[in-house]
Amino acid sequence: MTAPGNEIELKFLLDPEQIDAVTPLLAGGARDDLAAVYFDTPDRRLARTGFGLRVRRSAKGLTQTLKAAATVDGGRSEWEWPVATDTPDPALLAGTPAVLAEGETLEPVFAVRVERLTRRVDHRGADIELALDRGEIVVGDRTTPVLELELELKAGAPAALFDLARSLMETAPLRLSAVSKAERGYRLASGEAFARPRHTVPALSSDDTAGQAFQAVAGAVLAHLAAGAESLRATPGPEGVHQVRVAVRRLRAHMSIFRPVIQGGETADIKTRLKWLAGELDEARNLDVFIGDVWRPAAAAHHDLAGLAAFGHDLLSAQTRAYGRVAAAIDSAAFRRLMLDATAWVQLGDWTGIGGDASRRDGPACDFVADRLSRRRRKIVKAGRHLARLDHPARHQVRIQAKVLRYAVEDLGGLFNDHPRRRERLTAALKQLQDSLGVLNDLAFSDDLARDLALAEGDTDAALAAGWLIGERSTGEAALLRAAQADLDAFGRIRRFWV
Repeated sequence: MTAPGNEIELKFLLDPEQIDAVTPLLAGGARDDLAAVYFDTPDRRLARTGFGLRVRRSAKGLTQTLKAAATVDGGRSEWEWPVATDTPDPALLAGTPAVLAEGETLEPVFAVRVERLTRRVDHRGADIELALDRGEIVVGDRTTPVLELELELKAGAPAALFDLARSLMETAPLRLSAVSKAERGYRLASGEAFARPRHTVPALSSDDTAGQAFQAVAGAVLAHLAAGAESLRATPGPEGVHQVRVAVRRLRAHMSIFRPVIQGGETADIKTRLKWLAGELDEARNLDVFIGDVWRPAAAAHHDLAGLAAFGHDLLSAQTRAYGRVAAAIDSAAFRRLMLDATAWVQLGDWTGIGGDASRRDGPACDFVADRLSRRRRKIVKAGRHLARLDHPARHQVRIQAKVLRYAVEDLGGLFNDHPRRRERLTAALKQLQDSLGVLNDLAFSDDLARDLALAEGDTDAALAAGWLIGERSTGEAALLRAAQADLDAFGRIRRFWV
């Protein structure tokens, strides 16, 4: 048995037209035909707990491998054994986190067949393996193509791995990926090949330092962002925009929570670039919400209202333009560089060395996070005592604070396990508060959006219809404010779970 390892690798997705630019990089490399079958229990317990189990046939023979879920930087735990048959040996899983319970069986789920071209290179004193996989994932009569380039650090400094990746990105527009072949295979097997990816809460330990906790949560969010962007690229739609936008906001929220730990010039640069990406997504998301929540219900209920159809046409035209802006951003070199640079910054940025606050970074995550959660909670309660007196920008700031705290509770709450019910109640209360304040925010922002769009198009009837919609919505603002205040007061009464 190979001892559990922690791979450091970067995986990139390619389009078929990029092959000619990449293959010269692997000239003189070794070729191998790999055929793997992935196995799981009938209830897919291994997949649900973040593991992939396969038996692979290659030129070296048969190998049984257990892998934990990958992060965007390729970090994962792996166990490997040589085997004699094409079916896995459950006894080999003893001593791993994926040990089978008594009576559990394994069955084949999908197959992966690829031609792999590999080459070892020396880059800045580091030994790095390049591997190009071309092939397909197969489930019955369904298939999905595989075209990936992986860079794995065999020995040397991790910084050299990222440096080589940046050089390769100048040769071809490589797209960083965190979706494993196993995950794609499970999606194909379940009939959800185009399902939107979701954020996975990372496993944290009470022994983690604050720096390690940040790396875990930031790595998980970057994986969500990479997968969400690829899904949006393949199948544009409101939910795809929402998922990418949430990933960006979640990462920015954790950067705010961990601000004392991650201060540095590189941090400021990443923050600026994330703000750019959020700005490229905002218009599409705002139009999606207005069209879905306001215009469509009004059009169904008042289809004979003059100008409403014309205003709808203006909205849909603006939505199409906004989606073009989103697509351009996701396909841009700026986004590809952002993903790679953010991944390098999380693992190797200046905040991890002399540029950071070592006393906080290397101190217990539990102490640091408890202090930050308490500060955020007090800030929300204080700011929201008289919500009706606040103007829209101030109310919006309360909502942002609630969102940051909610993301922190969801992703970092696992550091504290003494009061799980309090944690559940606080999470639910924060979501309710965020939704209540979100309705008020959408009311103010979307009214401006509707007015500006109608006036810009110059259609009098459409402008009148937009004005009618705005008037209809504004009549309920007082009630919405009372509901939001009640939700904020309820949040303030919930006891902390981190004490």
